[in-house]
Amino acid sequence: MNRILKFIPLIFAVVILYFLIAPNYENIIRVYRESSRIYLFLSFFSVILSYVFMSISLYEMLKLMGYRLKFMDTFTITLVSTTVNYLFSSAGASGFALRTHLLTKRNIPITICLTISVFLTAMIYLVLGFIVFQSFVVYLIQTKKLSFQIFEGFIGAFFIFLISFLLTIILYNHRFRNRWAIRLYYFVNSTLYQITKYQIPKEDFRHFKNNLNTGVHILHRQKYELPKVIFFIIMDWIFNILVLYFAFFSVGIKISLVNMIIGFSFGIIMTIIPILPSGLGAMEFVIANFYSNYGIPIEAAIFASLVFRIFYYIIPAIISIILFYGMKTADPEIELKYKEEK
Repeated sequence: MNRILKFIPLIFAVVILYFLIAPNYENIIRVYRESSRIYLFLSFFSVILSYVFMSISLYEMLKLMGYRLKFMDTFTITLVSTTVNYLFSSAGASGFALRTHLLTKRNIPITICLTISVFLTAMIYLVLGFIVFQSFVVYLIQTKKLSFQIFEGFIGAFFIFLISFLLTIILYNHRFRNRWAIRLYYFVNSTLYQITKYQIPKEDFRHFKNNLNTGVHILHRQKYELPKVIFFIIMDWIFNILVLYFAFFSVGIKISLVNMIIGFSFGIIMTIIPILPSGLGAMEFVIANFYSNYGIPIEAAIFASLVFRIFYYIIPAIISIILFYGMKTADPEIELKYKEEK
């Protein structure tokens, strides 16, 4: 019975997609045949650049903390951990834990991994929060009325800011960090166990907490280098938006930058719905309906949203599965390395 329940969100998402695509299927196929392959390539190239900048932010964080990995290793870890979030729709939790696991496997101390993961997750959500918040403020000014969609957007922005706020406090408040260390410990342990069947021994918690503080102190000493990392995170989101922009451009539709960001924000809010894997179905529905209200043909809006889904989520997820199994993860190595830290 539990196995069946796990598939309910996916079934629900497929139903939404069916009722969105089926009535417009022939027109969507026509739009695809008439679409520009050059701009579709630029859309997919933007996906690559988005993941590249995401990887650079991880690479630079490791360098700031005194550790170096090959860029292709950081790119692989970034791709795998990020797409895990999309598959499990865990608001960053699964990717957070898996990134820690994969970095530790490459001889990066677990507390350094956690410090990096906390900072990157906080900054990613902080930048996203600003994008979403300003988008709905602009949309409110344009429409001059407070609708349920705007209220929903502000709630979503608040939730995104709350995640980044709590993670930032963990980094910069010693008392709060010690109080939440045990929660962070159990969070990492439970999520890691679901993905890799590995757990940090309970008797090592005190060592874990002390070294977490050490990792945070190293980060504080490098605080003037952090804006460079934040810049790479901003570039990641810019190319994320360009994926959708070029998808519309491929069917001959030019959208103003403001409306593009607003529509993107409407869609991205749907990806944090916990019951749907990366907002599957809901994101496409919201994006298609938002842009159709601006006079864009519904079939073109659906096509662009599907291009975004396939290019940014599905293709990287398939590649990630291949890369993840190619890594041949070995949990005993992680346990050995962790004990060596003592």
